[in-house]
This record gives sequence, structure tokens and C-alpha cells, in this order.
Amino acid sequence: MNFRAPRSALSRRAGAVVDMTALVDVIFQLLIFFLLTSSYVRQQSPQSARVQVDLPESSLEAQPEQFEDLSVSVDAEGQIFMGDEALASFDELVARLEAAAARQPNTILLLRGDKAAAYGRVADIIHAAQRLKLKVSMISKTQ
Repeated sequence: MNFRAPRSALSRRAGAVVDMTALVDVIFQLLIFFLLTSSYVRQQSPQSARVQVDLPESSLEAQPEQFEDLSVSVDAEGQIFMGDEALASFDELVARLEAAAARQPNTILLLRGDKAAAYGRVADIIHAAQRLKLKVSMISKTQ
């Protein structure tokens, strides 16, 4: 009893076919999942677009999705701006932050500091916001 196929039938056997439809379908589903679950935040809020600061670069891009934002900028000379309005003193900034914290407890302070600004000035703003239990997010350029 010979159970083997004749040699001529073996040579005519078709090669294996891989169906790519399922693979492409899974890749597209993953792409859609990651696009829908990503969060996007404007790099500049409309209030602070007029204040020109040279932002340092960062490779991190994750930012909160929905929030009440309060934009504070520090230019190279150490001048503090809230939105596009220059503030007279650090105490005026603290008073405005206190009012914002009382008005909306989950306010996020979007801090834009020029890379040439004194670190002490930026650190004072961060400490004041933390003392008032405000969340602080540093804004930087992405690479």
C-alpha cells in the first residue's frame, strides 16, 4: 500500500498563502485606539499668545485634557505676566492666584518661563501655586 502522492502531484502543490487582511485590520484598530485615547493641549493659550518667551525644549508631551487654566508667563528679564497683562509685583500674582483658587479649586497654572529667566523667580511662582493647592504645568517646546 502506497499512501504517498505521486511525485508529479507534490511538485504541483501551491505555496502557502498568508492572508494579510487580519493583520492590517488589527493594525488599523490599534492606530484608531491610540489616536482616540491621546490627549491634546494647545501649546499656547489664546490669552498668553501675545507675550513672547523663548521656551526650553522637552520630549514629554502629556498634558491634562480638560481643565480651567490660568496662564502665567515669565520673560527673560523676570517680568511676570498673567495672560497678556504685566503684573506690578509678585504679591499681585499671589493675590490673583488666591482668588483663582477660591473661585475654582481644580485650576491648573500653565507656567511659561523663558529659558533665560532666573530660576528663583519661576520657583517662587511654583511654590506659591503649590501652597494654594493649585496644579502646576510647565509649558515647553517639543523637539
